[in-house]
Amino acid sequence: MSKKLTAGFLVVGLCLMGIIPGLAQKTYSTLAEYEKFTGKKIEKFNQAPELAVRVAAGELPPVEERISDEPMVVEPLEEIGKYGGILRLGATDPSSLGHDIFTARLQRLFRITSNLKDIVPNIAKSWDLSEDMKTLTIYLRKGMKWSDGAPFTADDFLFWYEDIILNDELTPVKPKEWSPGGELMKVEKIDDWTVRLKFTIPYPVVIDRLTGGDIFAPRHYLKKYHIKYNPKANEIAKKEGYDEWWQCFNFHQLRGGDFQQDVDLPTLDPWTLRKIDTYGNKYYRRNPYYWKVDIAGNQLPYVEGQDRILVEDLEVLNLKAIAGEFTYASWQLALKNYPLYKKGEKKGNYRTMLFPDARASECGFAFNYTHKDPVLKKIFNDIRWRQAMSLAINRDEINEVLFFGKGTPRQAVPDPGCSFYEDWMGKYYIEYDPERANKLLDEMGLKWDKKHQYRLRPDGKTLAITIEFNQTKPTIGKILELTKGYWEKVGVKVALKGEQNVFYQQRLRANECDMGVWAIGGASESYSRRASPIRLRPPWHWPQSSPLGGVEWWNWYNTNGKTGEEPPEEIKRLYRLVDEWLATPRGTEKYLKLGKEILTINVKGLYLIGTVGLVPRVAIIKNNLKNTPKAGSILSIEYDLWKPYQGDQWFFKR
Repeated sequence: MSKKLTAGFLVVGLCLMGIIPGLAQKTYSTLAEYEKFTGKKIEKFNQAPELAVRVAAGELPPVEERISDEPMVVEPLEEIGKYGGILRLGATDPSSLGHDIFTARLQRLFRITSNLKDIVPNIAKSWDLSEDMKTLTIYLRKGMKWSDGAPFTADDFLFWYEDIILNDELTPVKPKEWSPGGELMKVEKIDDWTVRLKFTIPYPVVIDRLTGGDIFAPRHYLKKYHIKYNPKANEIAKKEGYDEWWQCFNFHQLRGGDFQQDVDLPTLDPWTLRKIDTYGNKYYRRNPYYWKVDIAGNQLPYVEGQDRILVEDLEVLNLKAIAGEFTYASWQLALKNYPLYKKGEKKGNYRTMLFPDARASECGFAFNYTHKDPVLKKIFNDIRWRQAMSLAINRDEINEVLFFGKGTPRQAVPDPGCSFYEDWMGKYYIEYDPERANKLLDEMGLKWDKKHQYRLRPDGKTLAITIEFNQTKPTIGKILELTKGYWEKVGVKVALKGEQNVFYQQRLRANECDMGVWAIGGASESYSRRASPIRLRPPWHWPQSSPLGGVEWWNWYNTNGKTGEEPPEEIKRLYRLVDEWLATPRGTEKYLKLGKEILTINVKGLYLIGTVGLVPRVAIIKNNLKNTPKAGSILSIEYDLWKPYQGDQWFFKR
């Protein structure tokens, strides 16, 4: 029995803390499906006024020729919208951390619906997963186009696979997520509108994966920077300031998130990057070839564009948000400022909302288990050290001081809706017990100095650690200030060092930090399948950007032992178990058994230590912005924040 999916089929059942919004917002994969399910027909298509002007001037083809032969049909959440307006948003860093921005924009082959349970077609119109789960056939929309009008076809998948992934200069280390069983998948073109992925082992998680990542690239645009297609690619690279063609290519192919720098790079998103000004602000405008329409035949998006405005720091961002300068915001807002947001509602013409969130921990720690200092490395790899450091944290105080008591003291583990979560896991070593922590440190032989102020390392030096952290992360600095006090009470000298995100990530990747600190999103069952199991195995975050602990273990695993540091047997087993779990169908007995063992190893090892999680997410939304998520909807990075709520159907009500 094949597992073919079209809109309306339930593929993946997800659960979150017993809270699930109502039915998913309705979408229909094609016009034919809309007519079949509703008995209605869309007689004609409409477009934004500015696009109609361009059509009349001969700059664009008619809307019927731009939306593909098989556009997706979206039923708006509340009502059919009006065209116009700009989404104005803030960010504090050039690398952006702009989740408010890109999660309302980015489109993937498949998507999780607004009920957070179902996976349905999106860029692709449907798919077929073979019974043995080794072959996935993807069916594209005939006549679909990139934002510059060029055809979007199976050739864009082959280009990504053959000319980017298989090219050793562009991809020297082949991606693990596309190499289940240790062998890179194969990509085949069946015809212009059909692509087939083949794996050597069952790989059901591929469906989840394709809600979170691309396996295609605009061949027609990027090939001029590729040495295979353009013998002068190195000349172009040198003119642009690069030594090699592949460096130049990598600059031009950057997409996803908010990292794009080439304003001419075509996209399939509702808004395309048009300009980056001298301050680093980014301006996105309507994609005239966007492939979705509403039930009245209006080409989406309703809103004309997005402006990403950089500000100096979080304080300025909060002041501008309260002043009503942003259309909506959440990612960099803090619950502790909720009273201030409420106070500014009338003047700022916005509403303040609290959404349930599934984030495992607002701040989590992983010590550097592959530290260059052999003394610290030995200390960090002693389970008694991690137990003591966890017991020394007063999570109840953190919760009351920073989160109004609305969070849950817990370890950095998945939310209770995870199918293999057990209650003890979240509570493991979370009690505040400095006396017991001191006994564990005494057992390790970490003696106090003569003044009984700080403990000493085995080599006689003061036991001191520096906690570097991304200073643009809301609440983390405050949590760390409290943690510094807790840990110093048990004799560990702590220095705090806030840094710009780019520099901090460089330090983590270079194995230079004493420990890694981050807000622990991405721990959920859904995220681990869709994106990567970043919280279930070393380095307990994205290794290519900000590995938190044991980066050299990851390098060993990722290169099959060619580089890095060989990890202990328990960590090797953890890598093997996670790989096996990803290759196992969701919900089966084997899947649940593997998941429980993976979590048990992580929890009992205390490799990633949590503080307070499941904290409600605060958001502000302009009063006239409509079709946005309703009260009670889950707003969480576990589900790509705003993405399930389809920013392309938001609109400004006059």
